[in-house]
Amino acid sequence: MFEFRVTKYDPAHRDSRGAYTRDEWIAVSDIGQAFGGVVLTEAEYRRVEDAYVAAAIAFLREAGVEALSVAGLENHARVPLPFADGSSLGLAEAGGVVRRLLRAEFWCRLEGAGAFVHVGYDYYMYVGVPVACPGAVADARQLGLFPEPFRSPYHE
Repeated sequence: MFEFRVTKYDPAHRDSRGAYTRDEWIAVSDIGQAFGGVVLTEAEYRRVEDAYVAAAIAFLREAGVEALSVAGLENHARVPLPFADGSSLGLAEAGGVVRRLLRAEFWCRLEGAGAFVHVGYDYYMYVGVPVACPGAVADARQLGLFPEPFRSPYHE
């Protein structure tokens, strides 16, 4: 399996332990706050969120993955969801779930035969696919994201 950490965080700004060293927004709730002297607007937030969703779907499509299942669903806020733990989701539905995971509305893993998408704290996304997906890597970079080989910390 090929696993990637796909984020908005430029690896050039990580310290020797891998920690990101710049002041950076990490959640939808940061809209309106300043980071590095720049105010996070709703438009910029949405641009980055859209990039994450597009990147996740690009990896899955290039790998030939057509569906993922919901695993480990945690919905402490009891937000209404059109799926349950174990539900199978097509790519369009999975993209919507990734968007809501980025907004921390609930948490789950999206997993399938040889593939996954995991969204973690601080706007970190992990994608696993059965093939290398150089096109998706290039797409993510073009969207302003940084795909790096990295094992997801959210494996069961």
